[in-house]
Amino acid sequence: MKNIIKSLLVMLTAISFSVANAGELSITGSAKASYSITSSDGSAAQVEQGAGLGVTNEFSLSASGELDNGMSWNYKQDIDGNTTQDDAQLTLTTDIGTFGVFISEGGLDTDNTASQSVISRPSDTSYNEAMFDTFDLSGANTLQYHTPADLLPFGITAKIAYAPSSSSAGSVNDYKATGAANHGGFTASSTGFNSAAAPFAQTSAMGKTATHYQVKASPIDGLNIGADYVDYDGVVGAPEQSPESGSYYLTYAAGPATIGYSKSYAAFAIGTRTSNLAESVEATKYSIGLNVNDNLSVSYEHEESNPDHMLATYTDYTMEATGVQAAYTMGGMTLAVAMNSFENAQYTDNKDVDDYVFSVAMAF
Repeated sequence: MKNIIKSLLVMLTAISFSVANAGELSITGSAKASYSITSSDGSAAQVEQGAGLGVTNEFSLSASGELDNGMSWNYKQDIDGNTTQDDAQLTLTTDIGTFGVFISEGGLDTDNTASQSVISRPSDTSYNEAMFDTFDLSGANTLQYHTPADLLPFGITAKIAYAPSSSSAGSVNDYKATGAANHGGFTASSTGFNSAAAPFAQTSAMGKTATHYQVKASPIDGLNIGADYVDYDGVVGAPEQSPESGSYYLTYAAGPATIGYSKSYAAFAIGTRTSNLAESVEATKYSIGLNVNDNLSVSYEHEESNPDHMLATYTDYTMEATGVQAAYTMGGMTLAVAMNSFENAQYTDNKDVDDYVFSVAMAF
């Protein structure tokens, strides 16, 4: 690991010692308006929200150029709807791969890579059902290395992300940024459902450092497969179980249709087994998308998330999310509708919800 980090730092400093040609600046993004209707369809924890109407936008500033030694560089800065600058990255591409610094972005999780939903996964629309997937370093600050696209056979590519301080997550737009105090601790998982933001209380920010690995391949025409794994180091106070997570996926395209399947697993850090804490979560997702013609696309996706507690005395409820969606594109405009349903939302028995979203998006 030390050699990898040294290589990352050496390659990135090449920018400082090479003469760069003038780079190019571009702006890309989208603006989306939506109308949503959410209502209960079960007997527990009634959800009767008013109709939602909103507009959101996000755009990215990108700059790129070449060095006099043949290497190329790229910089990207995202700016969201309230003009907050976040999700920045600076990368250097060489003959042996790409090296980069990623601030609050660059997650390598693959648990949702197989999704064929034409708008967004049913668990990622207007209703916050709080489905837990896996630990991910997309909110952390990482050093990364990506292999060249044509280096290995069968389209195999590999990426590695290293968070030198896994608990000091967040965007830091300052080259003089310092790391936060890090004692290697973690937030204990909860007995039951905790909140929509952190369903089982424990988050990805724990331990002293973290490493995320990803591998993808295209062994035959139409087939894509991949997997990822997150490992933590220096976790203090978790003798019973160390935190880790991972997933694998596959997609297969045949004519106008593409199917996707993924499986993921996350194990929580556990200090003692004196209370009935959440121990792990396993998820299964499958979907199919169909391009009806050049403009119209439809999709179906089903997601299941199964939590498990340390003691059998706690009753776990499987959360399910199902979505049927359609999107019609005319140039840079997309009209879409999503009809999503949730069973045992927020891991609560009989908390069943229907969610309908109508949207129009403009890309620029």
